[in-house]
Amino acid sequence: MKKKVSVLAIIGMALMLIVGCSNSSNGSEKKTVKFFNGKVESVDYMNELIDQFNKQNSQYKVVQEFQKDASSAMQTKLASGDVPDLTNTDVTQEYIDAGKFEDLSKEDIWNHINPNIKQLVTDIKSGKQYKIATNETMAGIFYNKDLAPEGIAFDTWDHFITSLESLQAANEGKDALYLGGKDSWTLGHLMEFWGHGIVKEQYSVLEAKKLFINNDQSVLNFASSDGPIYTFAERLAELKEKGLINQNAITASYDEQIEKFAKGEAIAIPQGFWAMSAILQKNKEMNIGFMPFPSMKDGEKPLLLVAEDSTYAIPSQAKNKEGAKAFLKFILKEENLKGYSEFMKSPSAFENIDSNWSDKKSEFENAKKESVNIGFTSFPSGFSGDDSGRYVQAFLSGQYKTAQDFTEAYSEAWNKSKK
Repeated sequence: MKKKVSVLAIIGMALMLIVGCSNSSNGSEKKTVKFFNGKVESVDYMNELIDQFNKQNSQYKVVQEFQKDASSAMQTKLASGDVPDLTNTDVTQEYIDAGKFEDLSKEDIWNHINPNIKQLVTDIKSGKQYKIATNETMAGIFYNKDLAPEGIAFDTWDHFITSLESLQAANEGKDALYLGGKDSWTLGHLMEFWGHGIVKEQYSVLEAKKLFINNDQSVLNFASSDGPIYTFAERLAELKEKGLINQNAITASYDEQIEKFAKGEAIAIPQGFWAMSAILQKNKEMNIGFMPFPSMKDGEKPLLLVAEDSTYAIPSQAKNKEGAKAFLKFILKEENLKGYSEFMKSPSAFENIDSNWSDKKSEFENAKKESVNIGFTSFPSGFSGDDSGRYVQAFLSGQYKTAQDFTEAYSEAWNKSKK
């Protein structure tokens, strides 16, 4: 009998130990922080930061999710309640108005941020900041200086076309302007900088932002045959008809666009600073030139995106806001901001960060001076940059037979989403 009691006692003690260990494990279990990343170029660097953070932190464990059509995916997440704790996707005005994101105005970082970048991320209605940008970016046209030693003309549209034709004739077998339209955001950017740019180049950055947020069609004029959408469609059709863009423009991916350019198989690509690191990873010796977009509208000046980049926001429905703030604070450490700036090949938005992001800073500054500097489009939450790109895909594929067909479909979808 004593033997049986001893065995039972041992079993009981073992069970108590197991339960105790289980409770202890649960007590020290890290809380998950879901980071949703829509910036393909930053995935590897963010994985390194996440690994460092997770090793150094006993409370939180960050996990990264990446999707290419991030703006559309974020719409779904916010609608379904499956929201991340931290995201770098766009924070639209409708999201702000609906209280979908946390006010970050009181965070202790704003004194160090470039005032111009701070202004760009400030909500024009409330004067508050719902996102934090770590970098400044530019977007224009990158070109291969070895294939275009005299550069590409950008003072007028006609000169731009003539220049591309001459360069393509001199570089047989090379695509003049290579698009990676399979990834719809690349074509969304094309509309955003080149098409919407027709409006933006006539107004200040903040005034243009108000026009898009308020959907002031008396100025935007999207549905008109002499408006920016129609002009964009006509100019894009001209590039296609003259064989100045790649034949597989809507099936080639962003990765292929970078690959072709880095290998010297494309003379130029329309892209932003976010593409620089990927290009140089494939060809670190590449002789790259950078220029503004020629205006698609006759008589207007060239234009260049100069804006905030790598913006972070915390959804109001996030389940782990404290964890999100802890990881964001880690991202904003000086050494991490410097490393990210140099990795992404774009200047930091923080004035206290001195990074060696490029050896061609003067060339980029010249591009600024030679152009009208524009900002990103404030897309309605129901019509994202990805959606914009899908309409351009459809136009290039022949779904819309004429510029007028495309204009009507695009403007109708845009206006419907604003209601």
